[in-house]
Amino acid sequence: MRPATRSLALCWLLLLLGAGPLLAQDRAGRPFSLSADDAPAGPAGESTYRLLPERSLEAERWLGSEQRLALAQPWSSLALNQDREPERSTLASWFDPRFDRAETEVPRWSFLERHQTLFSVLLPITSIGAVTANSLVAYNTNHSFRVHEEGWFGKDTTNGGADKASHLTDYYVTASLLEDAYKMIGYSENKAILAGVSLAIATGLANELSDGITRHGFSWEDLAMDSAGALAAGLVSVTHTRDLFSMRTSHLPSSSYTHDVYSADFKFSGLGRRLGVNLGPLRWLLFSVTYGAKGYRVTPAIEQERQLGFEVGLNVQQILFDLKVPRSTWWGYALHVFGDNLRLPFTAIGMRVDLNRGRWHGPNNGNYD
Repeated sequence: MRPATRSLALCWLLLLLGAGPLLAQDRAGRPFSLSADDAPAGPAGESTYRLLPERSLEAERWLGSEQRLALAQPWSSLALNQDREPERSTLASWFDPRFDRAETEVPRWSFLERHQTLFSVLLPITSIGAVTANSLVAYNTNHSFRVHEEGWFGKDTTNGGADKASHLTDYYVTASLLEDAYKMIGYSENKAILAGVSLAIATGLANELSDGITRHGFSWEDLAMDSAGALAAGLVSVTHTRDLFSMRTSHLPSSSYTHDVYSADFKFSGLGRRLGVNLGPLRWLLFSVTYGAKGYRVTPAIEQERQLGFEVGLNVQQILFDLKVPRSTWWGYALHVFGDNLRLPFTAIGMRVDLNRGRWHGPNNGNYD
């Protein structure tokens, strides 16, 4: 198990152990709630909603009765409007948070929110402590601190660049799951995104610093890919495009990366939703750009290849949604952790070009071909 994967497993175990009985769950169906007590009172006792209240009186002098009535929407109507499809007439509407609401929901337990400060401390301790312990325990530490220049995706690198693709996708997943964890303990959306990205980068830095006294050495390249993956996750979240874009990691049992395929995905389901088009079964597909390396650090030796791939695969996340498996329940979220973030073997088919020789391979699944 890779260091980042161990760190995430410990974080989720920490949350589950501290969560208490399932009966403590509240607001299960919605990631955020709006209290009617917060609504300003309107005419005839109705709760109303005003935009820019400090300027509303001045604006109302210029409005007729129909326009004033339109400004005074009941909060109950606003809640219903949130469940409707957003307008698609402008570019800004493409970044409406309602589009990716299903992809960003998390289960909520009041116990976690009541102890937000405690878990805010335990999350970074667990994440950073796990990767540090992994380096210090799993590898020989009889070294002085050193920096190892590993290179990037070159033909003559130790792993053909597969390790760099691994760091990129691993920390995309890490930042996304940490963002979810911060939402679970009551952080607002923007604070959760910032905290998730920051802790993911800090975890990557701790991993490399501890690797610096092992046989691996500190790698600026690995840290750069960790940070890029975390920042990519933050960008997708802040633009509300989780229903369109994702990255998935791939760690199959092996002493090398030769069977792993790492992917950056475009989801047809999100495109259809934003265009207002029913894609039918096409919503279960996604288009991916992939990277993998064959033959590096493999015994007996085989031909070394760096494979850049283009494939169409199953969108397991959308399949889970259509099977009525939401992210807003704990059992559903556990299934989505795997279905949303792992590229499962034999779920995609595509063509791959060997960058070492310029030869195309496929169509195949990429893992064992």
